[in-house]
Amino acid sequence: MISRIEITNRFGINELDARLRRVQLRGFPNVRAYEKSDITIQRFTPTRIASEVFTPQPSVYAPELKKVEEIAALFQQQGVDIFRLDGGVDYVAFDEKGEATEWTVVPPVVEVARIRHLEGMGLDFDSFIGPELRAVMREKGYRPNPELGQLNHPEYPNTGAATDVLEICDGSHRIEVARRRIINQHVLVIGNTAPGFPYYAAPKPYRLVHVEQVRDEERLDKTHILTNPGHKTLYRVFPTGGIKSGNIRPTKEKVD
Repeated sequence: MISRIEITNRFGINELDARLRRVQLRGFPNVRAYEKSDITIQRFTPTRIASEVFTPQPSVYAPELKKVEEIAALFQQQGVDIFRLDGGVDYVAFDEKGEATEWTVVPPVVEVARIRHLEGMGLDFDSFIGPELRAVMREKGYRPNPELGQLNHPEYPNTGAATDVLEICDGSHRIEVARRRIINQHVLVIGNTAPGFPYYAAPKPYRLVHVEQVRDEERLDKTHILTNPGHKTLYRVFPTGGIKSGNIRPTKEKVD
């Protein structure tokens, strides 16, 4: 539990942009997922979140929502609103024992995900898988997840053509807290990601979001693009620690 924070550096969109362009994929450290991306900070109203945004996992967890509220209060004491960031904040977090760790917080991330919805046949990601990913799939025996064919929601475009949707990539609990507070929040929108490497989990309509009291790793309601454990190769590894699902991300996930 974090009891105190000390801000060491505030930075704007230019530095944030530079850090994001170094983001790697866990299974492909040579791939910079956002190296040539379009990166903007946009304001999302609660209505826009509910109507336009998709989520890879509709479950949110009550303890994590509470943690976001507590962390937000600590930042507010330092004059920082984590729901309306225009850049990032490097800071030191202190727990109850006084132990210090270094972190960074940035706005929640929404990625423009390319999907194809085949009416009555669910989501089709096969054409978005590039040759480098296919080679690894053949080598390791990874397969597209057959559960994708069972996903049919009215929010999905049913033209059969490739379509862009906004899918939460990081900060789902912070987005939900802001929506409940009826806050016009700031969100990082990242488009034009590295081709051939789709987001690791399928987008689901935000209206499906529901609160669970306990996190059960055996019952996560994500639908992965590839079968386990292949989906992990597509995880985005961010260049700085920060708030993810209300928790502080460990520094071992930093990327230089």
